[in-house]
Amino acid sequence: MSKVVVLKCTEYDVNDVYEKIKWGVDQLGGLESIIPKSKKVLLKPNMLVGIDPKNAATTHPVVFEATLKLFLENDYKVKYGDSPGFGNPEKVAAKTGLKAVGDKYNIEQADFSNGQTVSLPDAVLCKQFEIANGVLETDAIVNLPKMKAHALQRITGAIKNPFGCVVGFNKGLMHSRFTNAYNFAEMLIDLDNYLKVDLHIMDGIVAMEGNGPRNGNPINMNVILISTDPVALDTVFCKLVDVNHNIIPTITYAKKYGLGDYDNIELIGDDLEPLINKNFDIDKNTLKKEDSSSLSFLRKRVIRRPYIIEVDCKKCGVCVEVCPLEEKAITFIDGDKTKPPKYDYTKCIRCYCCQEMCPYHVIEVKTPIIGKVLYGLKIIK
Repeated sequence: MSKVVVLKCTEYDVNDVYEKIKWGVDQLGGLESIIPKSKKVLLKPNMLVGIDPKNAATTHPVVFEATLKLFLENDYKVKYGDSPGFGNPEKVAAKTGLKAVGDKYNIEQADFSNGQTVSLPDAVLCKQFEIANGVLETDAIVNLPKMKAHALQRITGAIKNPFGCVVGFNKGLMHSRFTNAYNFAEMLIDLDNYLKVDLHIMDGIVAMEGNGPRNGNPINMNVILISTDPVALDTVFCKLVDVNHNIIPTITYAKKYGLGDYDNIELIGDDLEPLINKNFDIDKNTLKKEDSSSLSFLRKRVIRRPYIIEVDCKKCGVCVEVCPLEEKAITFIDGDKTKPPKYDYTKCIRCYCCQEMCPYHVIEVKTPIIGKVLYGLKIIK
């Protein structure tokens, strides 16, 4: 049976968060039973982008500091790091407040700018990854995901956060290779089964709903979740935001391929029911599987797609830069950067990297009106 510790926590007070995390880890058997003291530990926060933590796009520095203190007080050797979706890891760490914490405790930021190719002959789908040196040089990983809605996978949590162990723009290449939510989820499970993360501590004190994982709205969820099982933890996350975990590809594939379990979960700590928010803004519809049927051409034109709010667009070009396709699905027409870039939806693979990385919150993911009509009539399923 998988254990998930549920801790009600209403504010980012480092001493309070530290005591709660310490108690929670003790309920799982204690730190040394999970990670032997002889191992070098990597703390892996969510450092999606360089942005103020009050926006709830990244792991809050207080949760990072509380976890770091726990390991240092028990004489572990610790580094931290992540490969951001956009930007230099060191600069992103500074902007998110994590570098200040690391500097306070004289903790080195691990190398996430360089990596090595790792072969996984037994993987289900993805046989090679470019893994950051900072990951390869460590013995144990502590995953510190942020509780957020996600345009592609519906949620991003314990299962998806280790994707940041892939170096830089190689993450974009993964989007171009695995072009729908289902095969992308299978790729993530191959990665997670290789990494074998030891402990997951989710920051859900202030979560992100809506247009996540970067441009959504902060919302108080008042919770920290702790587990050694990422499937069980993300299943509890789903319960808290009133989403059926069976519609989340990362969860269903993770259970299928042995990453964890959602059928037998023991909850420890605070009562879950008062923490559930049924109004949490998240897409609760079942994801549609891409296929090669005669409707696939039509489907490209009716499934959820990114839209630019042109009146607010700053023409910065980040969306164009992060599009993972060699033949970009979004471009400045004739190179004219005085006007917002335009999408070619026949090329767009619906990875939503553009929406995820837009620094001005002006890209949203919506279902076209014709799509809503056809899905409603069940012409497209």
